[in-house]
Amino acid sequence: MTNLLLLILLSSCAFFVSKIDSEIVKDKNYLKNIPTLATYCPLEKKTTLQLINSNPKSQEIFSDFIGRHPEYNFVDQFIFWSLIQMAIRPDQSSPSSRLQLIISTKTSPLYLDFFSDHEKDQYPFIFGLEWIAKKLNGKRLEHYAQILDSELSQKFKVEKNLEIFLEKNKDNLRQNDELAPFFIRGTEILKEGERVPDLKFTQLIKFYRKIETKQKMTIHTSLNKFTTTGGQVIQSNYDFNLYQNSIFLIDQEMPISNIFGLSSGQDVFLASTNQKIESISGIDSLPLFFGSSKVRSSAFCMIQNQKDFIWLISNMGRDPGQHLFHLIKYGMASSDKIETVDTLIRHSRYLFLSDPVRLVIESRRSRPDQIENLLKLSLPIYNAEKLGNIWSFSKFGSQSRFILDDRNPGHYSCK
Repeated sequence: MTNLLLLILLSSCAFFVSKIDSEIVKDKNYLKNIPTLATYCPLEKKTTLQLINSNPKSQEIFSDFIGRHPEYNFVDQFIFWSLIQMAIRPDQSSPSSRLQLIISTKTSPLYLDFFSDHEKDQYPFIFGLEWIAKKLNGKRLEHYAQILDSELSQKFKVEKNLEIFLEKNKDNLRQNDELAPFFIRGTEILKEGERVPDLKFTQLIKFYRKIETKQKMTIHTSLNKFTTTGGQVIQSNYDFNLYQNSIFLIDQEMPISNIFGLSSGQDVFLASTNQKIESISGIDSLPLFFGSSKVRSSAFCMIQNQKDFIWLISNMGRDPGQHLFHLIKYGMASSDKIETVDTLIRHSRYLFLSDPVRLVIESRRSRPDQIENLLKLSLPIYNAEKLGNIWSFSKFGSQSRFILDDRNPGHYSCK
């Protein structure tokens, strides 16, 4: 009965939602009161390597590393940068995390999603990296592990997101004899800017080989299609046709993930890893947190306009697909330059939620007419300082850029 009531209430909102979600690309006033923090590399700068994640020190170290090794191709860079995420985000980029990504290597982009419905000894992140390396003619993971251990050990720093995780779980950490020595120094947990514990990649891969045959993975490669009123075909791992009919995929929890990406020449990937940690436990006496990859996926979206394209990824929300759907309705598929994608990502958001049925809006970023239409809905309305997190990789002509969301911590670099 509750679900039916929710569906009826949300369906009755469709008329007003269509007004709220009207195309705003040509409206010059829709960005009033929105911050102007830089969210992508300057367009006038020529780039050969672009990086994104939430750890600026890691980007500096990795850029220097790649600069010393021009012999490494894109596949090598992809594997190296992905493995490094395990060292700097052992909470959400653990070997046991779910791995989702879009990757393009001079061919059509490929969407991949690796996870397991089983709990014991399942490591989708490592499995996925090896699967991709084989498909793209990369080397065995042992090769990359040995290089990382010899050249990049004891260099990385704690970022804010990891500090927040450690602070939240500090009591359980203190009781774990395996992990406490890594993440607690004296009486305090590691803080932002302090050195992360050294991850021995060779030991990790050696451990994985012992249980490699136990891997029971699900690999998703297909995406749902949605056609806009303008005739553009959108591909997403979420079904936008449901949202079009005011059927929203609302979760009780807000999943957290680590987003990272790399662009080199014409090759690029954009990835998300996440896992559910119900109890604090480690992996083979390494500074890593074991969890379950049976978690809500981040929302991915691909928009292709001949040779131009826009990739979007949404996380940090109880219904991450909702935010991407609203962006499509705002006119994202009509974007023809990096600046437009950026300004639409900055635009105000709203989110339908259940239990109780209500609407949450970013009123400070909203237009007066948008708020006026929202107030006409027969729903309780609440304000939020920020909603969701959307990152992008977009290409128009000869220009391509990663674009961050100014609402949340994130860092980009280019050289």
